[in-house]
Amino acid sequence: MVARDTHAKSGRIGVLDIGSNSIRLVIYDIFGAAFTPIYNEKVLAGLGRSLRETGRLNPHGKGQARQALMRFKRIADAQNVDRLMIGATAALREAKDASAFLAQIKADTGLTIEPISGPEEARISALGLLAAMPKADGIAADLGGASLELIRVGGGQPGAGLSLPIGPFQMLGHDLRETEFNPKTLRAAITTALSNSDFNALNPKGETLYLIGGAWRNLAAIHQDRTDYPLRTLQSYRLSTKEARSLSRWAFGPGREDVMRWPDISSKRSETLPYGALLLDVMIDIMQPSKIIISATGLREGLIYSAITPAQRARDALHDGCQDLAKGNLSAEGFAAPLCDFLRAASASFPRHFEADMEERVRYAACLLVGIGKGRHPTYRAELVFEEILYAPIAGLSHELRAYLALILFRSFTNQSRTPNEAAIKALLSPAARRAATIYGLAIRLAVVASGRSADLLPAFTLTVEDNKAALSVRGDAKMLQTARVNHRVTKLNAALKSKTAGWRVSSL
Repeated sequence: MVARDTHAKSGRIGVLDIGSNSIRLVIYDIFGAAFTPIYNEKVLAGLGRSLRETGRLNPHGKGQARQALMRFKRIADAQNVDRLMIGATAALREAKDASAFLAQIKADTGLTIEPISGPEEARISALGLLAAMPKADGIAADLGGASLELIRVGGGQPGAGLSLPIGPFQMLGHDLRETEFNPKTLRAAITTALSNSDFNALNPKGETLYLIGGAWRNLAAIHQDRTDYPLRTLQSYRLSTKEARSLSRWAFGPGREDVMRWPDISSKRSETLPYGALLLDVMIDIMQPSKIIISATGLREGLIYSAITPAQRARDALHDGCQDLAKGNLSAEGFAAPLCDFLRAASASFPRHFEADMEERVRYAACLLVGIGKGRHPTYRAELVFEEILYAPIAGLSHELRAYLALILFRSFTNQSRTPNEAAIKALLSPAARRAATIYGLAIRLAVVASGRSADLLPAFTLTVEDNKAALSVRGDAKMLQTARVNHRVTKLNAALKSKTAGWRVSSL
């Protein structure tokens, strides 16, 4: 049973992520267990580029970092964030001159910055992964400019973790384009570093490997480009071990120069990708993961997850994210729970694609989102809602779940047979899944039409399904509500119930 408490604590939190390569300010709107980025700016300062040669922060990077932090502090103040959290990682905990630099930053901005330890960085990054994928179970790997954090996750909690100084700047030096890139030598050095650590204590073999960090996200984006993958979002993007190995060996081998010139990836980021690919290849050799999943969340989201209350963390981030997306539509906010209740008895006889608990979660998410088309032009409403759901920053959704939820909402608005992204629907959903999503979407549309989107009128109707046929009855005092238009929607639902495929074509009204 899904939770029906619509009260969610809200607020606004800013996060300063000071890494070895990038410095980023992200401001999040908080709604229960969901946090949505509303402002995101980064500077690729490269603070850790000189660590290998000098043990000190990169001089040019310090200047860029100082300017960025002064700007970001002013923006955070102007945005009236409830709290500004700071995550300072490997470069600032390892560099000899870090203390003097942080003292200067405090004098310039008033910010007190305390670098976090390697194991703590691993733990916080794991919390960020769990905030978006609460059922994550395996090994999380967070690659930064100077270090790699590894940690076990499972049961909604981070486990043991470690930090290794094997980021690209530590292994190659400050000029990644000019430094000799010798895969054989680097492979041996990475393997030695892993062997001399507590890596094996994580029992990593055969587990799901979750990849965190900009280098691996960009490699995944390149994979989507090269394979013409139809859903261009990186959160929860899955790669088979075979696909990941092929990508990594191409990216540090014959495709290395192409990767470092890839369109829409900055040069300061792209130059880290061949090393990230090689590191991934070594980890695949050693870990033999069952599958590989990209996480777009990590340290920043982990800092927020650690700051919100236990009651907020216990909420369903998927449903809170959907409520947040639908905020401002009062009829939708009051309609979702009664709608789900109205459909529950009948929908128990509907086909489903997921296990019962997950199916109920995604159906309730659809009910929460049923009003987000408000204010959009009727001709384009279904298409706009469909695209919004496919790419909405909502936690707890695999690509398959995104496509399923988007298709439910699309069918709740329109008779069109083709979605705006038919390639994604066909790639991610089986015909049986498409049929299940269609039927629930049509049932939502029936409920909306019958009740005039009124929670007060829904109880006047009863929807039942027997022998794969839906019937809608109405109380005697509400007979005037059951019109020809309402009966037409019952007919459409029955056409879907009788169809054995998702390819049936609905006619226009």
